[in-house]
Amino acid sequence: MPSQSDVAKLANVSFMTVSRVINGKGNVKEDTRIKVLKAIEELGYYPNAAARALNNNKTDGIGIIIPYAEFMTAAPYFLDLITSLEKNIDEMGYHLIFKFPSSIKSAADYSNLYMERKVDGLIVLAPSVDQWLLKRLTKDNVPSVVVYGRDDELDINYVDADNYNGIKKIVNYLLSLGHTHIGMLTGSTTLICGRDRISGYVDALKENKMQLDRQLIYYGNWEPESGIKAFNYFFNLKTPPTAIIASNDHMALGVMKEAERNGLKIPRDLSITGYNDILYSQYLTPSLTTMRQPLEKIGKLAVKLLIEAIENPDKPKEHIMMDTEFIIRESCAAPRKELNLKLKPLDPLEQPNLRVGIVYPHPEFGKSNKNI
Repeated sequence: MPSQSDVAKLANVSFMTVSRVINGKGNVKEDTRIKVLKAIEELGYYPNAAARALNNNKTDGIGIIIPYAEFMTAAPYFLDLITSLEKNIDEMGYHLIFKFPSSIKSAADYSNLYMERKVDGLIVLAPSVDQWLLKRLTKDNVPSVVVYGRDDELDINYVDADNYNGIKKIVNYLLSLGHTHIGMLTGSTTLICGRDRISGYVDALKENKMQLDRQLIYYGNWEPESGIKAFNYFFNLKTPPTAIIASNDHMALGVMKEAERNGLKIPRDLSITGYNDILYSQYLTPSLTTMRQPLEKIGKLAVKLLIEAIENPDKPKEHIMMDTEFIIRESCAAPRKELNLKLKPLDPLEQPNLRVGIVYPHPEFGKSNKNI
């Protein structure tokens, strides 16, 4: 494998001249630079990344941290976001490095990725509500940007989608159709987006002077199976909901499948909405009414903020909240006045394990919802 010394010998220049050309530093005559580049191409020389990192005090690596190992299967629409992140990172001359929770033991380990010059900055995807990681990154002055999460009290960049108002739009739409008994299938409230969506549901009902019925809230885990279990829970109630809001499209798919299995027609017998507008939502029968998030724009803005933080550490941090787009399709209609349904058992040997009510892992749910 050719070395930098081999390049210098072939180009008939000094080792330092080759280094200056590779790193884009110093005054090098154009004809000399061309000779060095020609020698690099002829020899097939690839600069050592570790050596360049030492010379430039940069790795050109951006770390991305996901909340848990199964996150990509539970929320596959995030693949579109990661595609956007990777594209924009590449255009800026950096490369993407994934870090999974199984390889990290503490918040300090995340900071050490930067301290040990393994990455130049970090993208934190959908952090948990306790913010232990964000607090550590802020304390250690690690160039960072949070995507799908935030903390206005911390001095850290973030780009988030307005999930709170997104759910409020859905509630108001269903109310406009005549629904007054609306079920909420929430995702994990350990994630900020999960809390935002349940908060939007609760506050939208309050603003419309509708009484909150805790029985109409089912705690899910973002997976389609949650939709199946939620359907069975809701339709075991004395008065089932006439509409169900699922906090993501995957849970909505589970609700739709179970509704069909039990002989219900959507939207004649039950209205259903999702969230995120995954690719297949438009191809369902009926097509799914849902909320679209600007993943491409979020990825572009997140990379821009992070590169600015890397190159200019003193730049004030930015907090950006992106609007969502309500996509009205075919899965909602006016409520049916009466519905008699005898549920088909999921399994003759085992009934689903159902959890009822709102689940808040942390007591500080938020000022607007202390009394729910």
